[in-house]
Amino acid sequence: MLPRLMRFADVLVGERGEGTGLLSRALHCMLAEQYRYQVGTALDVWAFGEIYRTWLHELRGHPNPVAQAKIADAGFEDLFYQEIDGYLDTPVVGFLSGLPAQQRLTLLLVYGEGFDHEDAGRVLDVGTDIIAARLVRVSAALADRLSARPPAPAAAIVETLYPEGLRG
Repeated sequence: MLPRLMRFADVLVGERGEGTGLLSRALHCMLAEQYRYQVGTALDVWAFGEIYRTWLHELRGHPNPVAQAKIADAGFEDLFYQEIDGYLDTPVVGFLSGLPAQQRLTLLLVYGEGFDHEDAGRVLDVGTDIIAARLVRVSAALADRLSARPPAPAAAIVETLYPEGLRG
C-alpha cells in the first residue's frame, strides 16, 4: 500500500518526492492517533483520508492556501514520466494539471486507485453525489478539450488503439 500512498501524496503536493514529507507527517499522525481508526473501515480508505486531511490541515495553516495548493507544471509532469521508455503523454498531463485539485483527486481515487464513489467520498470527506458531480465535470472538461483539438489522422487512432501494431 505504501507506493499507492506515496503516489497520492505526490499528486496532492504536485511533485514527485515532495510528497515524501507529507506522507511521513501523515504516517506519524496515523501512528500517534491510531485510536481514530474505526474497526470495519478499509485500511487503505482510512490511510488515504488521513493523508488528505494532513494536506488540508497544512494548507489551512498557510497564509495563502490557494496559491500553495497550485501545482508546478514541471514537477507535476515528472509524476507521469515513464522512465522505462522515456514516454510522456504531454496532452494528458496538461489536461490533468489544469483540473482543479478536487477534481484531479477524485479522478485519481476513482480511476487510478479503483475506489468506488462511496470510498472516494470517505477519503475526500464528501458525499457520493459530489464525487459523481466532479467526475461529470471532468468528463465535460475532457470533451471540451478534445473538441478543441484538430481531428487525428486515422493511422494515429489505430496506433493508439493498438500500440504494438495490428495482429493478423
